[in-house]
Amino acid sequence: MPKKILIATGIFPPDIGGPATYVETLLNELPKRGFEVRVVTYANDGLEIRNYNLEIIKISRNQNILLRYLKYFIQIYKLLSWSDIVYIQDPISAGIPAALACKLRGKKYYMKIVGDYAWEQGRQKYGVADNLDEFQNKKYSNPVERLRRLQKFTAGSAEKIITPSNYLKTIVTAWGIDSGKTQVIYNSVRPAQTMKSKAELRQELELSGDIIVSVGRLVPWKGFDTLIDLMPELLKINPDFKLLIIGEGKEIKNYELRIKNYELEKNVFLLGALEQKKLWEYMKASDFFVLNTGYEGLPHIVIEAMYLDLPVITTYAGGNTEVVRHGDNGTLVEYNNRDQIRNAILKLWKDKEVRDMLVLNAKRDLNRFGTERMVDGVVKVF
Repeated sequence: MPKKILIATGIFPPDIGGPATYVETLLNELPKRGFEVRVVTYANDGLEIRNYNLEIIKISRNQNILLRYLKYFIQIYKLLSWSDIVYIQDPISAGIPAALACKLRGKKYYMKIVGDYAWEQGRQKYGVADNLDEFQNKKYSNPVERLRRLQKFTAGSAEKIITPSNYLKTIVTAWGIDSGKTQVIYNSVRPAQTMKSKAELRQELELSGDIIVSVGRLVPWKGFDTLIDLMPELLKINPDFKLLIIGEGKEIKNYELRIKNYELEKNVFLLGALEQKKLWEYMKASDFFVLNTGYEGLPHIVIEAMYLDLPVITTYAGGNTEVVRHGDNGTLVEYNNRDQIRNAILKLWKDKEVRDMLVLNAKRDLNRFGTERMVDGVVKVF
């Protein structure tokens, strides 16, 4: 069994905050099983990384992209003679320099893929409007197609690929990668919890009414604009509805303008990014969790909502259907379908028995996303 694992990652957990991430879990768990681990990561200048009692090499993000890729490549190349296993955490920022170093040294590598980088960048920078499934079957501008070729190159050269959902396995297969190369291992999700009661949190956070909470990056495919647009209709039926949106991103100005135009300042609140403890407190203090998303690899935040006893409404998109079973442990709706989302919220608001049933059923199978099961799967692949 190989014992020395080099992890190449693009974003290191403490740099983005929030719940324990996949990489952080591996850093905590692999040494307990007798593995030596070293990490190469990008990091902002001045970032202090928690001591994991292992070597972590930081490459500054605050420099020209080609220069930082070169420095990343050099560090990986140097460590290849030490490592038994190279485990790359994305196909582009870590993937390109690490894969090239491995190819030059004739070293096999493994890869974790959690999304389609070309699609995400296309949506944010290059005018792509299609959803991820539609994206797989069309041609786009040169920058998008270049990213596609790069991610296919790094993924196609990997010895094995790990994805956190069956849905993402189908996406990787659509790139032209042999499906037999890809292993599905669900990510572990730290049990979300807070010692305070819902009533205590509401008083402490100065919250009242029937609270809908939604969490995620403020990007177009997360559909927060639809939730804001729905609020005037919901308030006609129940003036006590409140909507909390937690997250940060480029769409914030759009959402602020919508709230102002609808005069929703007393009912819709943009709370920005919150550290983990505070995030869970706001979620626990809420009544319903809604995630209107057009894409989700594996919805960690949905699982956290289930841990916090929130009835969940989300979409049929991506890996959501591998977590939520409609009418059993949650409610599934079509992405951006205003009628379905509105009706789902109103049904849960009116029917406490349904709410309680969904919450109880959600609790029963959360062990699918446990740490031991995930780490066992990764070690088995190695």
